[in-house]
Amino acid sequence: MMACVRRRVWLACSLGAFALNASASEPCAIPEPSLKKGGVAVGWVAENSPITVGRHFAMNVRLCPADAKLVRVDATMPEHRHGMNYKASFAALGEGRWRVEGMMFHMPGRWLLRFDVSAAGRTETLTESITLP
Repeated sequence: MMACVRRRVWLACSLGAFALNASASEPCAIPEPSLKKGGVAVGWVAENSPITVGRHFAMNVRLCPADAKLVRVDATMPEHRHGMNYKASFAALGEGRWRVEGMMFHMPGRWLLRFDVSAAGRTETLTESITLP
C-alpha cells in the first residue's frame, strides 16, 4: 500500500505541474510512472489519496495521445470475481485530461483498475493492480 500511496502522491504533483505548464502546442507527455500499451499512455491520480475501503473517490486522468478518448473506467476483484458496486462516470476536460467520479472499492484486497482508451481507430485496455489493506 505504501508504494502505491507514494506513487500516487508523486504522480499527483507531476500531473499538476504538467497541467499548469502545458500548452496546446506542446507534445503530449505523461510523467513516469504511467500505464502504456499500443501507443497509448494513461496517467492517473486519486483526488482523495490515499484510497480508502468503502469511500467514494474521484480521479484525474491524463491520456496520450491528447486526442485519445476514454471509453470505460472500471475496477474488479479478480480473486473474488466481482466488480465495484457503483458505475463510474467520466468527462473530458480537454487536452487529454479527464475527470472520473463515482469510484469506490468496497472491500479490502486486490483490485484491478481498468482504463479502456480509444485512439487511432483502436481500443486499448490498460490495467493496474491496487491492493487495499
